[in-house]
Amino acid sequence: MYRYLIMLCLVIISALPAHAFAQFTGHLELLPAGCEASGQCTLKNKLHFKDASNVEWEAKAGLVTDGASIPGIFQPIIGAPFDPSFIKAAIIHDHYCDRHVRPWRQTHYVFYEGLIDQGVSMAKAKTMYLAVMLGGPKWTQLIPGIACGQNCINKVNNVTTVAGVPGFLYRKADYSAPDIVPAMATLAALLEADADAISIEEIDAYAESLRLGDFYFQHGAEVAINDTAAIE
Repeated sequence: MYRYLIMLCLVIISALPAHAFAQFTGHLELLPAGCEASGQCTLKNKLHFKDASNVEWEAKAGLVTDGASIPGIFQPIIGAPFDPSFIKAAIIHDHYCDRHVRPWRQTHYVFYEGLIDQGVSMAKAKTMYLAVMLGGPKWTQLIPGIACGQNCINKVNNVTTVAGVPGFLYRKADYSAPDIVPAMATLAALLEADADAISIEEIDAYAESLRLGDFYFQHGAEVAINDTAAIE
């Protein structure tokens, strides 16, 4: 009987979605009080996130943040930069978008997992994920990071030298492309009736179909660079 119950529990656990095990730890407190109005806040305590693959992500206390990097055109749909429903996910995401210690695809996906952990609906989280896949920053080579625990890195040794790393290619966030808003609207409409109707893998493929020939989508997360061209 007990063996049966244990087996049943294991089956139930294995059937749970992967993001069920992604989790933030640490209390988010922004300083000074009311800093959200000025658009610039400082983390009082560290913010830690373990994703569904047990990879650790951490923003240290003292980090200065401007909240979520949400262009004004998206704010009526998504929310304001310091919206409490997704600010934790935004802080971790922006922190790692500024410090290229992990691949851009993995960094954008952790944003999605963070949104789910904060209680954002799956439909909205997937729509926001599509937005960052299309318009979010992208980079090629990774920069050596500083450990913040087991399976955790949270910054580079010298952030000021990142742009000057030989062979380093980086494209900053750009949400001005005219197809981003219609793509988000199309996806949101499809997910409205059934949030599971479109998988993350299908969203990745959709984003890539809208960026045919794009260097970063063609070469994945990392490429090696020679003197004249990018090579795999």
